[in-house]
Amino acid sequence: MMTATDSPSVFLGLDYGLRRIGLAVGDADQKLAFACGTHVEGRDGSIFKYLLGIIEEREVTVLVMGLPLQTDGTDGEITEKTRRFASRLEDEFALPVILWDERYSSQEADRWLQAKRKKSKEDRDSLAAEIILQSYLDSLDAGKSLP
Repeated sequence: MMTATDSPSVFLGLDYGLRRIGLAVGDADQKLAFACGTHVEGRDGSIFKYLLGIIEEREVTVLVMGLPLQTDGTDGEITEKTRRFASRLEDEFALPVILWDERYSSQEADRWLQAKRKKSKEDRDSLAAEIILQSYLDSLDAGKSLP
């Protein structure tokens, strides 16, 4: 998988799941991520067509996909499926896909949703994508401030 370059990029965050894929986009300044929906398998048509619409509309240049690692940092049951899907995305859209550690993003989304009294699985998935992308954007910002 590729790494981000110094040129301005538009990021699309993905929280991959077998049934649902949460989505988030970054703002123009690469500082904030915003949940922008959830693709539900069997309801929303082809995931590739769905993503193509978002990629074209928002002029996305980089995909940031959560990598579901175990608590100890090792690969889990869905990790290999996630890597294969990321590779398919790279092939399909000719865009770099950055795999980003997503440990605890779903739990963080659950805590936030409980505070807001929302319980939708789709809300959870798009919020998890936002958390993943925000974590990545924060790491970019932190890297800019290094000497």
